Amino acid sequence: MQERRKKRGPIIDFLLLGLIVTLTTVILVIILSKDEFKFQKISASKEESKTESVNSNLSTESSAFPGIRIVTDVSNDKRTPFAIHYPQTDNKVFNDAVLQYISDSKENYLASMKKNKDKDKEAMGELNISLETFPYREHYYSFVLTKMEYLGGANHEVSTKTFFINNETGEQITIQTLLQNDENNLSTLAANVRKDLQKNLQIKDELFTDELLKATEPKWSNFNRFAIVDDSLQFYFNEYEIASGAAGAPIVKLPLSLINPLLASEFQIAMENVKPTNPPPTGDPNKKRIALTFDDGPHPKVTEQILNILDKYHAKATFFMLGSRVQYYPDIARDVLARGHEIGNHSWNHPVLTKLTQEQVMKEYNTTANEIEKAINHGATVFRPPYGATNDTINAEIPIPVVLWSIDTLDWKHRNAQQLLPHVKNNLHNNAIVLMHDIHQSTADGLDAVLAYLQEQGYEFVTVSEILPYRQ
Repeated sequence: MQERRKKRGPIIDFLLLGLIVTLTTVILVIILSKDEFKFQKISASKEESKTESVNSNLSTESSAFPGIRIVTDVSNDKRTPFAIHYPQTDNKVFNDAVLQYISDSKENYLASMKKNKDKDKEAMGELNISLETFPYREHYYSFVLTKMEYLGGANHEVSTKTFFINNETGEQITIQTLLQNDENNLSTLAANVRKDLQKNLQIKDELFTDELLKATEPKWSNFNRFAIVDDSLQFYFNEYEIASGAAGAPIVKLPLSLINPLLASEFQIAMENVKPTNPPPTGDPNKKRIALTFDDGPHPKVTEQILNILDKYHAKATFFMLGSRVQYYPDIARDVLARGHEIGNHSWNHPVLTKLTQEQVMKEYNTTANEIEKAINHGATVFRPPYGATNDTINAEIPIPVVLWSIDTLDWKHRNAQQLLPHVKNNLHNNAIVLMHDIHQSTADGLDAVLAYLQEQGYEFVTVSEILPYRQ
């Protein structure tokens, strides 16, 4: 028996040793696991305390717009709450651009609030970025992100960021692309935006003059916050950017019909060319009437002389103006209208329209129409093609009456004041439309004699629109 115990001793010892090693290993694993968990918990706690104010709930949902998802990022932290909404598409470049703006906005807000919190432990803020989505045609979208930020002071600040994209290609459309990268188009647009702000009765008394002029200078960078909303092109200004806080964040809405010729073709709207019909004549058809017309102005000297002579005889006339000249002399165009005369469209720079494409013809017409509207806050009521060169296709496209003349004084040819009256006398008839030009000094010099003679003959001086019913 004693021999047998001696033989079993090493085996038992080995087993006991193995059991001890195993138990020790298990105990060490448990202890180390607890320590590691404790370490992780401490590290996480430190990280949480470090980024406590940025914890948020992030979610992405589909929207009613094909290919557009809405991302929501919300934090209910008591001192630094935020609610952010922004768009997401299938295009990475666009998504990165939007996310960059969102990240910068959030980081700046949190950094500012941390500084405020160091000064005032009770400081409370708020960041809200809302999203509006406006579809245009089949695959263009305008995204308007309005940021309201409150950093614990007395006031909040409102600013806007916009994106305009082709959702098929992911291309971000800039204001340069929208305006055909044309500096002239930019100048016209800038003037319209400035005028709209100055005419806005609700904010005009709140405007900062210098800031307004600077913010509406014809620079591409001044007009990169825009959206096409329904039938208007809208521009957004930040709070306090051009006006006091009472004005809020101003928005300018320009009808697409007003700026249509400025836009690249893919963004233009179809214009309905429905000509106004002339009312039936209501006066005595046999009464002597004559319509005096003056082309190619306005001129800073000659037009004013002609206006003074017309005033002398209480005569009304029609001035067919070039857009390129109205651009330089809008004050004279306003004076023409103020004195009771009619203003007509005579193209931008006097080309032979029949030698142009239809698109070029309409650009000549539309750019001039916009310039006249901008100058006098009133549209031209009649159109005269340069040189009288027109055809049925052109006439059908122009949305206002196309008017030629029945008496050509040839003042453009002879440039002689003494020959003006003889040309009128030799061709005079009732309901005549007389062609003259208010860019020649000789025309102004010879006009008094013409008006004196016509008045003596019993003629009433009317505008083209007033005489048209009697020429049908």
